[in-house]
Amino acid sequence: MGEEQPLADLFSFADFARAARDKNSVKTAKTAAASQTDDFQGEKGTESGNQNAKKSKTPARPRAQRKKDNSAQVPQSAEPNGTTGLLDFEVPPVATKSAKPKAKRHRENVAQTLESAERIDLLVTGANIRTWVKISGEVLQAGQSALDAMDLHSELDSDTGANALYTWDKVALTVAGLPAGADKDARWVLEAVADASLAGARGMIGIVLAELASVAAGATSAPTLNPVQLLKILRSSRDCPDRCLLPAVERLDPPTLSGLIEEVNAELETQPEQMSIEDILSRAWLASQVALVEGAEDNRGRPDARAAVLMLLIAAMLETYARENQQEVGAVNTSLQMVRDMVPQSHSAVHAPGQMNSLMLTWRGETDNSRFEELRRQLEENGVYGAMTGRADMLGIGPRILLVRSRHPRRVIELLPEKSGMVLIRPPLPVETEASTSNLVSLGSSHTIHPIRPAVLAYTSAPGLVADIANLGATVVYSRRGIPLQILPVIAEMEQEVVQVLPCDQVSAAELTNLVRPAKDQGIDLMVAPTQDDLQVLEAARTLTQVVSSAITPAELIQLQRSRTFDSLARQRTFSVSPQMPFELLSSSVNRDDVQARILSGHGEDSELISRVQNALFQGAPGIRIELISGGQSGATVVGVLSS
Repeated sequence: MGEEQPLADLFSFADFARAARDKNSVKTAKTAAASQTDDFQGEKGTESGNQNAKKSKTPARPRAQRKKDNSAQVPQSAEPNGTTGLLDFEVPPVATKSAKPKAKRHRENVAQTLESAERIDLLVTGANIRTWVKISGEVLQAGQSALDAMDLHSELDSDTGANALYTWDKVALTVAGLPAGADKDARWVLEAVADASLAGARGMIGIVLAELASVAAGATSAPTLNPVQLLKILRSSRDCPDRCLLPAVERLDPPTLSGLIEEVNAELETQPEQMSIEDILSRAWLASQVALVEGAEDNRGRPDARAAVLMLLIAAMLETYARENQQEVGAVNTSLQMVRDMVPQSHSAVHAPGQMNSLMLTWRGETDNSRFEELRRQLEENGVYGAMTGRADMLGIGPRILLVRSRHPRRVIELLPEKSGMVLIRPPLPVETEASTSNLVSLGSSHTIHPIRPAVLAYTSAPGLVADIANLGATVVYSRRGIPLQILPVIAEMEQEVVQVLPCDQVSAAELTNLVRPAKDQGIDLMVAPTQDDLQVLEAARTLTQVVSSAITPAELIQLQRSRTFDSLARQRTFSVSPQMPFELLSSSVNRDDVQARILSGHGEDSELISRVQNALFQGAPGIRIELISGGQSGATVVGVLSS
């Protein structure tokens, strides 16, 4: 412990401080009195007396008086004194700043070395993305015919232009319906783009767009995007082709799509991180053009329509930026002209063997990540050509979509998750065909007459009949959970005024009847046939898909299709068989006039039951021809007998 401080020293310090305070107070009071005398010269005598009375009162507090003095005097010409109450100190003179108008604050560019001092680089906001979506829709609409013409040279894809425009229309409608608050939140708009593109994806290009939108939404972490964040989003698209395209696509088709994305990322990697938005988009656009041209050269002059779609979308990004800054770039017009110029005037129509009679199967459902990855592994092992994508929530469960091209869709159906979602199989035959087997002609019409295929939507619970019905020209719905709710949009996609629907059981017929009025509200006459099993659907589809003349009116087509339906039902009789039924009843149901019988075996049916059915048919009609079909349906085995 040190020595204690004497108490006398503390008292002397207090006396010294008190004396200093009194001295400063007297000096301050004299200064205030002199100032007041000068200020009030020329006033009346009564006012002077009042002022003298005020001076005789107790002087004001030094701090308050100092504030008053400072307000009455020019601060630059005086050296004010101050006190802490204990010791005097000198306050340094401070020069006051003159008031200036507050300038508007601008956001600085992160790459000032690449930008001029006059131009301000804008951030990407939700409003910018909404503008880009609108411009992209206009670009895809303008380039649809050229993109579809490119698919004439493709080996396994088709209708890329129409499918891209259909998918983007769903995106544009969703984004346009967002509230005004979305203009300030890029994450909000990108999430809406990802959800809408997945829900409206059609064709392989639709799945590619949905995958790219999902990756962009997942990589966005701020309401606005600066150049660094935009660069991160573009670079995150590198793995999209590997994630959404099955390996068979890259083996059979030139990897132009993945090559374009790789070329864009390679161009961006050679530049410094501090690039402006204009630099990023300009370099990405130029790289996409180079990749599209080089890919066409590697593919014997046949361009890839999917890669062309991405090039157009990048051009729309650059056009959006240019319009925001009142600049003229012409990226959209240049890209559209480039796409049109790349379509050859003639082509050899060389197709890969896999496209001959290949069916396009689309599955939509919900499953978890592990089951979806297992499905992808199984499809890769079977060498399936297609694409797949989806989104998942925090639990790993979410909507998924799968599109494959195969001549054996049953193999794909058996790999799908059980009792989950709808399976839609589109026919390989076009709606319009050059060959006509119809005897309907029109002599009084001035329009060009050409054969068309009536729209037929067939339901089946037998995966073994999917390919047979689709190859006839009908769109097939295979669902293990009854009639899906998405059937009305499928009917609208057929773009015909009359659509014939073939249910496969009584329950589906009753549910389809409820869609007649909603379809009528959209200008579609929905005809529900009285078919009750899969074999009746097969026979009716064989008749109803025969082409007709384009000059036929909707009323005439309705009458024709109704007549065809009843003729097919009268031509074939069907029976459901089980091990418990008396087979003598089946023998008595056929006669010598019956020429053919079809046996549609269900899932897990043993060979003994099939043998007993065949024997019963031969007993009733010895010369009958029997066709055995492995249906694989969950219901009972069905027998159909056709008369001559």
